[in-house]
Amino acid sequence: MFKNQHISILNLRFCNWKRIIKVLIAIITLFIGGLIYVIYRSNDLLMFNWFSCLGLNSVVMQLRDRFSHLILSEWVRYNLPAGLWLFSYMFIIDSIWNDNNGPIYRCFIIILPLVSLTSEIMQFYKIMPGTFDIIDIIGYVLAIILFIILKLTSK
Repeated sequence: MFKNQHISILNLRFCNWKRIIKVLIAIITLFIGGLIYVIYRSNDLLMFNWFSCLGLNSVVMQLRDRFSHLILSEWVRYNLPAGLWLFSYMFIIDSIWNDNNGPIYRCFIIILPLVSLTSEIMQFYKIMPGTFDIIDIIGYVLAIILFIILKLTSK
């Protein structure tokens, strides 16, 4: 009886660590994608108005001044953040459901990748405003594949 309780407690602790790691991965990838946007994207974007309303202009300008001299490829500046955000979303959803692969989990894990890919295709056909970019699709697909690989290898 005590041996089974001990094993159960160890499994619970391991599951909590797995969950914490998933959340950390999600936060880190979301943060990196956000920093790329803040430092390297045009300050005409709506988020810069939000920063101004929140009184964060000086912090944002310091970040831009300090790091904008680093040369990043166009792919990193314009495509990587979307892939990182999608990857982050999938890890957050996975940590919320904590290895429960029921229908609601599957619905939530699939919805944003599906919306991301569909929106790019709709941009191609001019059904949705925006600029179609095949590299965005590749970034989304790579984020999905990497998530699946990490999910399968962590079992």
